[in-house]
Amino acid sequence: MMAQTLLDKFGLWMAAKLEREVSGYRPYAAFDAKTLCRALEPGDIVLVDGGSRISSVIKYLTQSTWSHAAMYVGDAMPEP
Repeated sequence: MMAQTLLDKFGLWMAAKLEREVSGYRPYAAFDAKTLCRALEPGDIVLVDGGSRISSVIKYLTQSTWSHAAMYVGDAMPEP
């Protein structure tokens, strides 16, 4: 196995720091998984307010309340 380069080590260190939760984080909106599952329809966009440091960086740089977004495509795959 090849030794990690200094750049690899720095990248791993930075990723670990950015993945940590922000102290005092409180979600912007309440989350109830069962209610969300009942309400979702294919094509819906789900906005996420993350509590990690990287989420805070994304929200700051984009000047947004939300750090991530996802599209719900449904839970059934078409038959091949």
